[in-house]
Amino acid sequence: MAEFSRQFLIDNGVPDDKVDVIMAARNKTLNETLAGYVPKADVQKQIDDAVAKVPKPEPVDPKTTEDYLKLQQERDMLRAIGGDDFASVKPKFRETVFKMLDRGDKAKAVSEQLTEIKGQYEEYFVPAEQPKEKPTFGSPDKGSMPKGEEGFVNDTLKNWGYRKE
Repeated sequence: MAEFSRQFLIDNGVPDDKVDVIMAARNKTLNETLAGYVPKADVQKQIDDAVAKVPKPEPVDPKTTEDYLKLQQERDMLRAIGGDDFASVKPKFRETVFKMLDRGDKAKAVSEQLTEIKGQYEEYFVPAEQPKEKPTFGSPDKGSMPKGEEGFVNDTLKNWGYRKE
């Protein structure tokens, strides 16, 4: 399809006063026959009008969102349970103990709160004194693997007739 533009008409010898008439007739025909046809010159104006109608979004402070606050609480918990105060708490109970703490402005110190929790939930904490020796259930292992030429193996071989002395 040939490009039907103002420059095309001028290049093909159409006088300037006739170019305007031809282009006006072309635009009228396009507007009548094609639904929704918009000339190029009008498109940018329509875009600018549509953008102006869209309300500007309110700026959001990311530090006030619910996801950020949850993430901040989890970070604080991980820092606390990894610290020296929680060294006496068994690892599998650290999150539970952390949730029991009062973290308000007028709350007691964490070490004092842990002492109180230890009084109620002793099983959550590592015992202060570890037994020096572990209990044994049976006699201790003494001995080693049999050595080929002495003891039981030598006697067994002699009794079964494999070795003569």
